[in-house]
Amino acid sequence: MDNLSMDNLFDEAVARLFANMSEKFGNSLDLSCADYEAAWSEIAASGFLEMMLPEEKGGAGLSLKEAENLFKLEGYFNLPVPFASTLLARRWLDSNGLTVPDGSLAIATMGVQVSEGQGQIVINKLPFGHRAGNFLVMAKQSCYLLSQEKAVVNEIYHAGLFASVSWNLEDAIRLDVSSQAVDGLRNLAALAVLVPSVGAMEKIFEMTLEYANQRQQFGRPLSKFQAIQHQISVLAEQVWAARMAAQIACNSNGYLPDPNLLAIAKYQVSFVSDQVADISHAVHGAIGITEEYALHFYTRRIREFKSEAGTQSYWAKKLGHHVLGQEGETVLSMLTRELCPG
Repeated sequence: MDNLSMDNLFDEAVARLFANMSEKFGNSLDLSCADYEAAWSEIAASGFLEMMLPEEKGGAGLSLKEAENLFKLEGYFNLPVPFASTLLARRWLDSNGLTVPDGSLAIATMGVQVSEGQGQIVINKLPFGHRAGNFLVMAKQSCYLLSQEKAVVNEIYHAGLFASVSWNLEDAIRLDVSSQAVDGLRNLAALAVLVPSVGAMEKIFEMTLEYANQRQQFGRPLSKFQAIQHQISVLAEQVWAARMAAQIACNSNGYLPDPNLLAIAKYQVSFVSDQVADISHAVHGAIGITEEYALHFYTRRIREFKSEAGTQSYWAKKLGHHVLGQEGETVLSMLTRELCPG
């Protein structure tokens, strides 16, 4: 984990747990039901799910700044469970005076269809839709808590990352929360996919650099060829840009991100996702898509999650509205003010 800095004991402990789980369950993102339950039981038993809850609730009270590396570890180890979204959703529920359910929690804020006439809630692209224990979903400025037990899984796709799922409306628990809380959940949904994706990018860069140094072509390593050096330089630039974007998004001493900094970060990470995947596969060649080699599991993850919780254009539009609505405001002035106050 050369690029993924371990800043505290939490980071190191979670990294060890996830490394062991990755070795045990392999690279596949589509675990069997039994393996998923076993993986989640290990995480729940570790006590790490409480890290963002306040200390008076038995948690560690970690802020976004302190939890950033933990979120990245989900992607770095290609964890097939919604670890980051569970931590964030549990904190959101607790902060709004709501009961925190047992089990994993996925968040969906886009593409949620509520049909009162048919009495159904349908989500055609739900992250971990066939495996997560519970779901916080948002539709028409309303929030619902849904359970896996009541779900009807219509289809599983994207290598097990997403599923099409529906519920009877009568099985949905409508949450009584403010419009401000609803906006907060939307932002947390974006953060929960953004930061793990950056962790996956850091792993992709490590794999690509290692492969280029080891693979021999015409009697010398690939990394000695100028064309490959150029590709790896561009890859490094894009991954570090994504890493800085994650730091910007998590620049909060609370549990909610600044919505404008989040918009910048989500746009940037979505922008580089395909480039990171394309370059890594170009350097690896055919081996990158073989079942036995892990690269394609990571690149699939960043490609599929880049548009989850809002596309690149969606977040660009939100950011543009904010900047144009403030006299004399620019993205640069906003960044320098927020990141370097005073």
